[in-house]
Amino acid sequence: MSAASLPQTSAPRAAPGGKEMSDLSFALTVIIAVYALNTLIIGVPLGYSFWLSLHDTNAILRTEEFVGADLYGEVLTDPAVTDAIWRSLGFVAMCVVGSFVAALGIALVLNEEMPLRGLVRGLALLPWAMSQVVTATVFSFLLNPSFGALTGLLTPLGLAGPGTVWLGSDWALFWVALAFVWHIAPLGSFFYLAALQTIPRDLYRAARVDGAGPLARFRHITLPHLKHTTLIVLVVMTVEAVRQFDLLFSLTRGGPGTSTQILPLLIFRYNFEFSKYGLASAAAFLLTVLSLLLATAYFMLIRKKRPQGASHA
Repeated sequence: MSAASLPQTSAPRAAPGGKEMSDLSFALTVIIAVYALNTLIIGVPLGYSFWLSLHDTNAILRTEEFVGADLYGEVLTDPAVTDAIWRSLGFVAMCVVGSFVAALGIALVLNEEMPLRGLVRGLALLPWAMSQVVTATVFSFLLNPSFGALTGLLTPLGLAGPGTVWLGSDWALFWVALAFVWHIAPLGSFFYLAALQTIPRDLYRAARVDGAGPLARFRHITLPHLKHTTLIVLVVMTVEAVRQFDLLFSLTRGGPGTSTQILPLLIFRYNFEFSKYGLASAAAFLLTVLSLLLATAYFMLIRKKRPQGASHA
């Protein structure tokens, strides 16, 4: 019997709209699940923090009194908060500028041909892969007044002595910022490295033929192709610096005095040392809102500056 003579059976047809309804139901289920998960992970803690910021809580008497926006007014008029905000701005500026320069420099080096380039790139990412507590431990040894590497290097030059306490001086915030740069710059460098590898090599060859030197090629070819990547790197570095806590707490605890006490560390003290939960929540909520506004402003700037159909990194 030939195959042509066999009875033809047709696959059962799905009910009209059955598959489409199934896909739609699946999509709705995923969307609802994602929104529910986001609400649990983000919305609930933020909502509870905002609720706490409207109540004056006494941990000893276990009482809560609704005070409205009074705690926000107290936060904005507290000299300790004002000083912490200005100190935070200086810290963020040092961190962002240092991280930008270091990340770009590392990326330019890693983009060059070299032996064992893959291994070198992996090792360059190691500081970012470390916990910030480990980074703080490394820098506490480097800055140790008795046997630290910095003291050992500068003492023969007469710039330091065996008793120089680097983290107990007016430069303490600078050293913490340097530790932050060492930790976070490798992450930014890999953003830049990915962007550098999208630049056509023909542009550099044509520039060399035209007599352009390294600085001219960097200014007219490299930098224009990195401007959008730079905005993304600045977003990451700024948000990381604004919410920085681990390095400061591990290295200085906010000292000497309050010279390294930035806003996240002050919020920690309000909450865990002074038991001012409402005040800490008000300050934390303002810090969260400011971070979100800053990140949103960066991304709006990216969208505004990106030309239609642009393919640059």
